[in-house]
Order: sequence, then structure tokens, then C-alpha cells
Amino acid sequence: MIGRRVENMRGIFVLGFILCWVATAGGIYVGVTVYPWAYPLPSGIYALSVLTVIEVLGLIWILKIAGEKPVRM
Repeated sequence: MIGRRVENMRGIFVLGFILCWVATAGGIYVGVTVYPWAYPLPSGIYALSVLTVIEVLGLIWILKIAGEKPVRM
């Protein structure tokens, strides 16, 4: 295997998820406050909830893959 082992990087993955969610929420906040005629609040809330679900599923998938044990042959 090339590179570092990922079994002990759970904290970095969670930190990356948190930063990704903050960036998503910040972008939606800007869209709702700066461009309210194009991006109304209900649309922003819907977008944040859908993107949060997608990001959580991605985090679960990353943690699942990172937690797998290597196959010994």
C-alpha cells in the first residue's frame, strides 16, 4: 500500500465533514440573504436538508471504507 494507513484518521474525516457542511451552510446563507428573490428561504432550507443528507451518507461511506480490515493472503 502506498501512503498512510487510514484506520486512525477518523478525526480528520469528521473534521472534513464539518468543514464541508459549514461551507455548504455558508453558501446557502449567502444565497438566501444576498439573493432572496432568486433563492427564497424555503428553497434554502430544502437545499440544506438535502445536501446534509448527501454529505452524511458520504461520511458514513468514508468511515465504512476506512474501517475495513485489509485482506491477508
